[in-house]
Amino acid sequence: MPLNHGEFLQANLNHCARAQDLLIQHMVEWRIDVVTAAEPYFVPVQSNWAGDTEGLVAIVVPAHGRPLVPKRNGPGFVAVGWGELTLIGVYFSPNRPLTEFEAFLRTLEPVVRGAAPAQETGLPWSAWFFLTKDASTHVCDGGGGSIVDVTFATPAVAALTQNWRVLEGVETLSDHRYMRWRVSPSLPLQVHARGGGGVFPRWALARLDRDMAEEGAIIEAWNTGPPVSAGLEEKARSFRVSLRRVCDVAMPRTRCLPARRSVYWWSQEIATLRADSNKARRAYTRCRRRRPLIASEEDHLYRELRKAKTAFQVAIAGAKDSANKEFLATLDRDPWGRPYRIVRGKMRRVPPTDSMQPELLNRVVSGLFPRPPTFTPPIMAPLSGERGRPIAAPPLSDDEIAEVWDRLRQSRKAPGPDGVPGRVLMLALEHLGGRLRQLFNDCLEAGRFPEVWKEGRLVLLQKEGRNLDSPSAYRPIVLIDEVSKMLERVLASRINQHLVQRGPDISEHQYGFRAGKSTIDAVGALRAFCEFAKKRGEGVLAVSLDIANAFGSLPFSVIEEALRYHEVPLYLRRMIGHYLEGRVVLYQGRDGERKERRMACGVPQGSVLGPLLWNIGFDWAIRPALLPRMAIICYADDTLIAVRGSSYGEAARRATVATELVVTRIGMLGLKVALQKTEAVLFGGVGWRPPAHSSILVSGEAVKIRAHMRYLGLVLDRKWNFEEHFRQLAPRVVGAAAALGRLLPNVGGPGAPCRRLFA
Repeated sequence: MPLNHGEFLQANLNHCARAQDLLIQHMVEWRIDVVTAAEPYFVPVQSNWAGDTEGLVAIVVPAHGRPLVPKRNGPGFVAVGWGELTLIGVYFSPNRPLTEFEAFLRTLEPVVRGAAPAQETGLPWSAWFFLTKDASTHVCDGGGGSIVDVTFATPAVAALTQNWRVLEGVETLSDHRYMRWRVSPSLPLQVHARGGGGVFPRWALARLDRDMAEEGAIIEAWNTGPPVSAGLEEKARSFRVSLRRVCDVAMPRTRCLPARRSVYWWSQEIATLRADSNKARRAYTRCRRRRPLIASEEDHLYRELRKAKTAFQVAIAGAKDSANKEFLATLDRDPWGRPYRIVRGKMRRVPPTDSMQPELLNRVVSGLFPRPPTFTPPIMAPLSGERGRPIAAPPLSDDEIAEVWDRLRQSRKAPGPDGVPGRVLMLALEHLGGRLRQLFNDCLEAGRFPEVWKEGRLVLLQKEGRNLDSPSAYRPIVLIDEVSKMLERVLASRINQHLVQRGPDISEHQYGFRAGKSTIDAVGALRAFCEFAKKRGEGVLAVSLDIANAFGSLPFSVIEEALRYHEVPLYLRRMIGHYLEGRVVLYQGRDGERKERRMACGVPQGSVLGPLLWNIGFDWAIRPALLPRMAIICYADDTLIAVRGSSYGEAARRATVATELVVTRIGMLGLKVALQKTEAVLFGGVGWRPPAHSSILVSGEAVKIRAHMRYLGLVLDRKWNFEEHFRQLAPRVVGAAAALGRLLPNVGGPGAPCRRLFA
C-alpha cells in the first residue's frame, strides 16, 4: 500500500499571534500538507486543526486538504491519522524537571506504540530514525542556538522521507526556525484536484442569466427531439441532454481554479516587508559567523533586524484588522454569509469520498450498501384480497402537475448526477413542460422508471464522535436528479392518497415522514403514556431500539410484499418494482474517477419515495397485537417500546416480552437491531427507582436500566426534568455563543439588526 505523498513543516510559535499568522501564510504559499506547531497562539475549533488538551501543540492541515482523523490527545501530545500515516505532535517545556519529563515519556509510550504498524510495534526505540540529522544547524536562534525541536519516524516512513532540513534565513517571527521535509513513496498516489471538472457537471448558479435560460429552453422546445417511436430510456436521456444545454447557455460551468498562494490579508506590501526582514536576518547571521566578531557591527545589524521584524509584525496586524473589518461589514448584507459559516464550522469541505483511501472507501460503501442474499419476507396477506381488476395508470392531471411544479419552485436542494439546479429546471419547464409531462405519462403507462433517473450521487456525512474507519461513522445521502424527484412525487402522492382513502393505512404508531406528525408528537405520546401511568400509581419502562443501517438494509422483497398488503394498485406496484430494480449509487474517488455501487436493498436517503417506502416496508414490524399496558412509538426507524407496571418487577417482565416481540418481527423483515445501542429507562414518580445494576434481557443480551436515554434528539430522564439534556447541551450553546461573539466586537462590526438576530 503506497503511503501518502506530502510536504511537512514543523515550527515552534512561542505563543505569538503574528508568528501563527505567518505560519499559515507559509503553509498556503508553499503548499504544505501538514504542519506541526508547538506553543501555538491558540488552537481554533475547526476540523482541520487538532490540538492537545492544554494548547501546547497542534497539528493543522489545509481546510480543503486530506482530513485529519483525531485519535488521542492529552497534556502535551496529540495523535491523528492522516491517510495511512499516524502523526503525533509533542511538546514538553524544558523548564520542567527531569522526573516530570520521564513520567511524560511513560505516558506517551503507549500512544506511540499503538500508532506504529504491527510489524514495527516491538522494535526498540533505537530502531526508530532520528530525522534531525544536521546537528550543525541550530533550530533556535536565542541564546547562541540549540537543537530543541526534533523529528522521529518509524523505519518504514523514514525510508521514504526526503530533504529534511532546517530553513535558515526564513523569517518566522519566533526564535525557532522551521523544519521542512517531504514524504515521497516510490509510487505516489495521485489525488484529484479540488474544484470543478469532476465526474459530475457543475454550473456557477450565482452567474445564472434567466433570460438566456429561457431562450435556451425555447430553442430546445423547437428541436424535434427523439422520434415518437423512441424508447423511454432514449427520451429520458435526451431530456437530460436538453437541460444540460440550457445550463450551458445560461451560466458557465465551474472549473478547477489554481489553489490560492496567500491568505486573505496578504499583500505585496507585506511580502516586501517580509523580504526586508529576511534580508536583515541573513545579514545578521553572516555577521555572527565571521571571526573575529565585530561587536559594533553586530549591534547595528541586530537593531536593523529588530526594526524590520517590528515593521513586518505591525503590517500583519494592521492588514488582518482591516480585512476583518471589511469581512464583518458583509454581515449587514447577509447575516448567514461567509463570516457566520466560518465561525460556526459550516463551510463546505472536501467530500469524504474525494479524500478517503480507496480501501477504506470501498469498505464504507460496501457496508452502507450491502448485497445480501435473496430474502423471503413474511406473508403479509391483504385484508380482503385484491380489490377488483387491475386498473390502468391514469395520466397526470392538471392538479398533479401544478403540485409537482409548486414543490419544485420551493426546492433548494443540491442537484443530482446531472448537475441541473432546480431553479434552471423551473425556468426550462415553462417551455419544456409539455415534453416532460408526456414522458411521465409514458412511464406510468409502461410501468417503467428510466434507468438514467435511477442514478444517485453519493454524499457521505460524518457522524460526530464515531470511529471514521467504520461504515457506521457515515450517513449516506443520495442526491437524485430533480426530474427524477418530480416523477417520484407523483408516485408518492398517489400512494399516500390510496393509503388515506382506501387503505390499509400506515400504523398510527408511526410518526416519521407523515403529514401532520413530528418528533414533538412522538415525544408527546410517550409523555402522555407516562402521565396516564402516574395517575394510576404505575411506572413505565421504556426501551429504545437502534436498527443497524436501517434505510440501507431493508430488502426490496419486503417493500414489494408490504405494497401488496396495503393493496396499492397494481400499476403503482409495478412501477415501484421497476424503480427499485437496478438502482446505482455514483461517487467520485480520490483518483478523480467515477465509481458506482449497485443497490441490492434499502431505500435511497435523499429521494422522495425513500421515506414513504421505508414506512410501508417497516409497518409490519410495529403492527403486532399489543400486549396489555404496552405502547409502540416509532419515528422512522427509531422504535421505542413502553410498558406500564404496578411494580418494577412487573414492568421489567412486560418490557422483556414486548421488546422480544418487536425485535423478532424486525428480524423477520431482514433488519438487525444493534443491541449494544439499545437503551432502557424507568419513568416514574416518587419511589420509582430501579434496583442497583438492574437490567432486562433482549435477545439474550442484558440491557442496563439507565438514569436517562437519548431519543429523537432529546436526553430523557426518569422524572422528565431534562437536567441531563441541558447539561449536555450547555457546552454546545456556550461554544456557539462564543463563536458568534467573534463576529460582534464592542467597536465596529455589524449593526444592531444583525446583533439582535444573533442574540
